[in-house]
Amino acid sequence: MYEFWKITPGGNPTILLRAEDFPRNMRAQAAGAVMSDQHIGAEQVGYVRLSGRPRLDMMGGEFCLNATRSFAVLLAQEGLLAGNGHEYSGSVEVSGVPGDVAVHVRLEPDQLPFAEACLHFASLPVPETLPEQGRLLRIPGIIHIVQEGSVPSQDKLPLFCERQRKTCGVAAEEAVGHLWLSGLKKDGDNAEAELYPVVWVRDTATLCRESACGSGTLACALALHHSLHVTRCAIRQPSGFQLSVRMEHRPEGWDVWVGGPVRMTAHGRTDLTGLLPSGHTL
Repeated sequence: MYEFWKITPGGNPTILLRAEDFPRNMRAQAAGAVMSDQHIGAEQVGYVRLSGRPRLDMMGGEFCLNATRSFAVLLAQEGLLAGNGHEYSGSVEVSGVPGDVAVHVRLEPDQLPFAEACLHFASLPVPETLPEQGRLLRIPGIIHIVQEGSVPSQDKLPLFCERQRKTCGVAAEEAVGHLWLSGLKKDGDNAEAELYPVVWVRDTATLCRESACGSGTLACALALHHSLHVTRCAIRQPSGFQLSVRMEHRPEGWDVWVGGPVRMTAHGRTDLTGLLPSGHTL
């Protein structure tokens, strides 16, 4: 029986497992097993180290802002972040990102936790123009393709995304997000929009229509900053929740915070008997 946490950061249900329970060469297969709707069910899996320096490794070695926000809430609830009243802060190591990621959590009675994660940039990434319509953003640990227009139907989506990755020259990357942005509104320094994200992870060979995407939200905000010069965005996710982005310019560069609600959906132990190769013992 293996301890797990199922956390929903404004959509994008995420399962966190203890890193010490799973050798690296078994993590992709274990992730595929627990993500199944015949098991716990989720859109992604991360492996966490709670002792010593907190660390999160995603199932394919990619970076995920929503999983980082989920991890931050777990750390706050376990008393592993510095606290001041209802506010908790600290930093964590995350796969796909060099250096630490700053996190901030607000825990108030009778309210969902609110969690933010911050990426620091010496200068903000500039969107790359694509051969076809859209823009490409290189975020640490993942590449996103931001586009407008209609999302392909479910049966055509895998082939569309595969062709798009090849056309954009990113088919060998660890993870690629295919993002559709719509309903754009601008008011001064603020922008609002709706996001439809699909994320492909190479090592798990998964293409997931996500109910929320934190790094995709960041990529969209960076694209909107470049085209509209906004520094604050509210991006509605397929789940119906909004994720917020705020960009803060400092002498040493830019801090970009992505935040939103996080629900601790379930915590317990799970049995993986029969879900890993015959004869294998974790």
